[in-house]
Amino acid sequence: MIIYIEEAHASDGWKFDRPKYSFIKNHKNIQDRLNAVKMLIEITNITKENHLSIYSDTMDNHTNHLFRAWPERLYVLHNDQILYQGQPGPSGYSIPTLDYFLKRNVKKQ
Repeated sequence: MIIYIEEAHASDGWKFDRPKYSFIKNHKNIQDRLNAVKMLIEITNITKENHLSIYSDTMDNHTNHLFRAWPERLYVLHNDQILYQGQPGPSGYSIPTLDYFLKRNVKKQ
């Protein structure tokens, strides 16, 4: 699952120099955030076949604050418990580390 939180590099905020990476404005309302989610789906070509759900954080950034997720972070949750908490991104964001954890700790069904 992906939970889309506030935009890390908004075009009208703390942005990258190149528009390739900063083209979404800060969300002013939930519709702005949902539109950003739609863009994420289109850009990454996520479909139902990927078995990946995408949700939006609320405008009070509840999930972001709860998980200290900004600008990005990886978690494994199971039965209301955090089994894995990655380091804050982008420098601590590590798919290989998550993959290693999953291979060692999650049994395939």
